[in-house]
Amino acid sequence: MKINIVGCGLSGITSAIALKEQGHQVEIFETRNHIGGNCYDTSVNNVTMHVYGPHLFHTNDDQVWQFLNRYTKFNDFKNRPLGDTEKYGLIPLPYSKKTIKQIGEELTPEEIVNTIFVDYSEKQWNVPWSEIPKSITGRIPKVAGEDDPTWYEGEKYQGVPEEGYTVMMKNMLDGIPIHLGVGRNEWKKYKCDKLIYTGKVDDFFDCQWGELPYRSLRFEHRTSTERLSNTIINQCNKKPYTRTYDHAYFLGEDVSETIITKEYPIDYNKKNVPYYPIPFGQGQEIYKNYKTASHSQVNTIFLGRLATYKYLDMWMSIKQAMVKLNVK
Repeated sequence: MKINIVGCGLSGITSAIALKEQGHQVEIFETRNHIGGNCYDTSVNNVTMHVYGPHLFHTNDDQVWQFLNRYTKFNDFKNRPLGDTEKYGLIPLPYSKKTIKQIGEELTPEEIVNTIFVDYSEKQWNVPWSEIPKSITGRIPKVAGEDDPTWYEGEKYQGVPEEGYTVMMKNMLDGIPIHLGVGRNEWKKYKCDKLIYTGKVDDFFDCQWGELPYRSLRFEHRTSTERLSNTIINQCNKKPYTRTYDHAYFLGEDVSETIITKEYPIDYNKKNVPYYPIPFGQGQEIYKNYKTASHSQVNTIFLGRLATYKYLDMWMSIKQAMVKLNVK
């Protein structure tokens, strides 16, 4: 069977591998001029730069972990960010015994939220904290009893591919034909028996029920001979950006000059990258029509953040493709 795949991120790549191993003929179409979607990284001045923001892998899923380890080894990087707060300055995150020891007092749950999460989250979603649903606020760690927990405490597997994500995905794509830098509708020119679609679901239906809203990001990159005091510093304050990070830390690269990035959340405007589906408000009402329509597409499978209009971590995107394509 001939199966075309739209999008060369983790969902598309996982699908291509699974279908190829099932004996199908697969072909990938990608509008960007590189593989890997938002996980793409590249070497800049001997620093492996995460072009679309930090991608720190974490999962408890044995199947997903074993699958990726066919193509790469992971280092033992664990995310322990600092928070730049209005009241206490830089503090260890997530909130823990280490935080309490540094600030000299124990905070109530309400104080934890106000100190660490409110300003950051309001910048991220551009709405007041009170309008952010529990499905989002419930995902963030507020209290931890450990002495020095990681941000993904409890996740069995954590790390970054030792040679970077792009090398990992090149290994995954070995022998699979890819068309890079193509037009948004280029895939329509190629006949197939089935289609795997990982692009924006409203684009697939020519925005028949309206355009879905997304949040995007703007990055300010700079080279620096001075390292940040920590890999990632969350801006839990009124500054317009949400975090700063030092790319050389991700792979423990010993360099004389690193790359430091400030990350600004902004609205999606068709010219930037749609990073985050907005899991509340008008977008969810619009998506109901696209969800119904996508289920009626007999020969098309919709996968990934954009096609299912759902926030998915990296491991979730891989697992979703495995489940849909019956990977054992």
